[in-house]
Amino acid sequence: MAFIEEIDPRTKLVWCLTLILTALLSQNLIQEIGMIALVMITDCIFSNHLKKYKILLPVMLLVASQILVIQLLFCRDGELVWQWGIVSVYTGAIPAAALGITRTVAITFAAVQFMTWTSATDAALMLISWRVPYRYAMLVVMTKRFFPLMQKEYLAISESQSVRGYPSEGIKNRIKNLPLTFMPLLYRTVRHTSDIALSMELKGYGRSKQRTFGKQLHLKSWEMISMVVFILFFITVNLVP
Repeated sequence: MAFIEEIDPRTKLVWCLTLILTALLSQNLIQEIGMIALVMITDCIFSNHLKKYKILLPVMLLVASQILVIQLLFCRDGELVWQWGIVSVYTGAIPAAALGITRTVAITFAAVQFMTWTSATDAALMLISWRVPYRYAMLVVMTKRFFPLMQKEYLAISESQSVRGYPSEGIKNRIKNLPLTFMPLLYRTVRHTSDIALSMELKGYGRSKQRTFGKQLHLKSWEMISMVVFILFFITVNLVP
């Protein structure tokens, strides 16, 4: 088992919240870039899996372009550098856009790191430790297992449409075929949901107030010290003048 999987999810949550709140409160571009670098470095050390951030790159580019356009249109800080009709561009637009983009990237990367570091079972156990009823806490586990199942169903429907003469390769063709795949996917989703609900009912899910698990969460002393260090780091960086 990897070292990161042995760490208590509450420790990882405090680390994630420290990064997110620091990125939200910071007004310094260098500090925002530092938050991004910190996420990448810790991921290299503990999991050595950076492909997940590469998948996010197109989404981040789309979000960055939207932030840049909004700042160019509505930011009124600094001096006027260009004007065309009602559109005016000020010198403060680019720094504000850079700060907004890096802040968004830092928050997204920190959240993705927490989700990939924490298994669905650990997340459910963490919720149960906060006295959330297990029937609600287990929704995390069921959701995480349900999405891969629906992905396989979507690929199977796409291949079926391809056999019928509708090309399904490439993003353009998949967007074009959405009306053809949506209804079959919705039908299969409802069918799987009904099957899972019936299976859970037959197994007596929710009949007892307590549920046993093969794994229990135990905070180690070094993890509690780490959480205190994260909180002190957050206070020092953001709240101490």
